Amino acid sequence: MASSALPKPNFRSALCYYYSSDKSECLQEIVSSYLHRLGPRQLPTQFALTDISFIPCMLVPHGAYCDSGPLYAHAYFWINSFLFDTVLIIGTNHSGAGSSKMSLSPDSWQTPIGTVDIDMDLFHAFVSMFGETIIDREAHRSEHSVENQLPFLKHLRSDVKFVALSFSRLKDLTQGHQICQQIQQAIQLYRQRTGKRVVIVSTTDYTHYGPGYNDIHAKNLSENEEYARVHDKPILQSILSNDASQLFETQRTTQNSMCGLWPSLIIMILSRLLNENKGQWNLLCYHVSSEVIKRGNDVCGFASFVYSNN
Repeated sequence: MASSALPKPNFRSALCYYYSSDKSECLQEIVSSYLHRLGPRQLPTQFALTDISFIPCMLVPHGAYCDSGPLYAHAYFWINSFLFDTVLIIGTNHSGAGSSKMSLSPDSWQTPIGTVDIDMDLFHAFVSMFGETIIDREAHRSEHSVENQLPFLKHLRSDVKFVALSFSRLKDLTQGHQICQQIQQAIQLYRQRTGKRVVIVSTTDYTHYGPGYNDIHAKNLSENEEYARVHDKPILQSILSNDASQLFETQRTTQNSMCGLWPSLIIMILSRLLNENKGQWNLLCYHVSSEVIKRGNDVCGFASFVYSNN
């Protein structure tokens, strides 16, 4: 396919499965997340310039705002201290839809608080590095993990642009490293061509446990909460190790039901490549969903991590 035959940017409609489709209500959900007792308890204000040579990275939830919004808020409050023009969002592919294990969206995405436009310069940098077969609308059509980040980003920066990338299961960690080297090259190409600043947001949730997740005997909420905390602890520790291979092995041996293993592995590898190992993963917060809002006996583990050089 010639480059002139690339799909024209379209507008992906918001699913709004995990937050309100009403503009004012969606904004209130975001504000409430910042002010929540488990959130930063303050709204983000004027952003400050930090180290512009450093590319900040985050690993955040993609759950419903009602039960994980305060954890999103911690991460987006942190990223507000950086100047940035565009965001690479790395999501998971829950359904396995589409034709590729790694899928690039060619579209701008709508949200209740406004459209977030695709950064065509970054999009073309990815296409030049990976080829046109990476473009896949279908993988993103019904996927919420990327979409759930956009209202928070739009609230922070009304003119922010983004590119959406999703992953299903890769062959092995070696393939993950190879892909990250190509992503690094695409980002470097983008920065050389445009001089723009980029941040990277990746997303996963952790243990899913309770009757609603087919654990029919898990009927005691406090026991389910403890189950999630115990099973998530080694996963959280492996992310803090800065070693993607440790996370890969920990998930393999524990069979933790995290629904963003590959986005987590990719961001761990990529953060070190882009910043020449000059950073460290830090845990901002971890909670189980029932600490935010109790809904029956089901629980899900949520956390926000940031890759920082200070």
